[in-house]
Amino acid sequence: MPDVFDRIEWNVRKIFGGEPVCVHVGSVEECDIKRHPTYPKLRSEAIAAGVRSASSSRLWESMITMGRLSDLDGSDKWRMVILDCIVPCFRALSTRVSRDFQVEREEIRSAMVTTALEVWCDTATGVPPRHVRDRMVKAAFEVAFQRGRIGSPEYLTDDVDMFFESKVSAQESALKASSVIDLACIRDADVAEQIRGERLGALLQGMGCFDSVRGFHEDLRSGRRSGCVGRAVSDSRLSRSRISDPSLYYYASDLYPSFIGLREAAAVMGIAESAAHRLVRAGEFPFPVARAGRSYKVSVKALMHFKEIPDVIVHIDDMENGALHAGGGARPV
Repeated sequence: MPDVFDRIEWNVRKIFGGEPVCVHVGSVEECDIKRHPTYPKLRSEAIAAGVRSASSSRLWESMITMGRLSDLDGSDKWRMVILDCIVPCFRALSTRVSRDFQVEREEIRSAMVTTALEVWCDTATGVPPRHVRDRMVKAAFEVAFQRGRIGSPEYLTDDVDMFFESKVSAQESALKASSVIDLACIRDADVAEQIRGERLGALLQGMGCFDSVRGFHEDLRSGRRSGCVGRAVSDSRLSRSRISDPSLYYYASDLYPSFIGLREAAAVMGIAESAAHRLVRAGEFPFPVARAGRSYKVSVKALMHFKEIPDVIVHIDDMENGALHAGGGARPV
């Protein structure tokens, strides 16, 4: 009968299939490194690196970083990858503890996974990525022996299901809360939505960069680009009758590249690049930073969250009307 370890492995393999996997920036198309392994090969390399020394492994550092970025985006995909690459070293121990202490093996395994996930949450800040994997393993080993000695059903598989099903951590809640502009004084949701789009369009027009936005809009209208538009369209609240096409919503972050260099991110944050490097190495950078080869890549969405820049949902019509108004043109009737 499948246990929690088997379910983790099946879940992750179902996500990735046989396609190449990018552990640097999460997207094979956007990564500067052109050679990417399939998931089974990546998993095999991660397991071997973890046995040798996870704290000195760039692969594990990248995987932990992708897990943190995935958490910020409301996804548990990479968190499950990390668990899947850790649980092989849990299997033998859980079997031994179950045999020696006469405790159900499934209970031991559920306790180990639950504890590893708790450590994952506890090390979200202040702990360098290179140390996270070893802390998860150490805590899981300790709870396995504790569970064996106590011999009581303190941990159940239902506890693990709670982690799988819960998509919103404290960080994710803050991210989603920051994506809504405070327009509480406006009772009409349609009007508030329109103002959000017009404000952003006027801002970009004032910065002199709306020509690039028009190119993005042309790609959306022609179907050459989709981006995250599907997520916006799926929001049932977006159903205004006065818009040209309900499929032309998108997130503000879709206008920007997914990742930028550490130098550009440091400039936005108002710190020196050397200081940014020191913070990354010490594990004290305020949000996760991906590593691709010898360079660091900063998630624009994570940077927006740090700077409290709302990742609002907007519509093409509102953006263009706001830009037109800011440019001194007449608003179309």
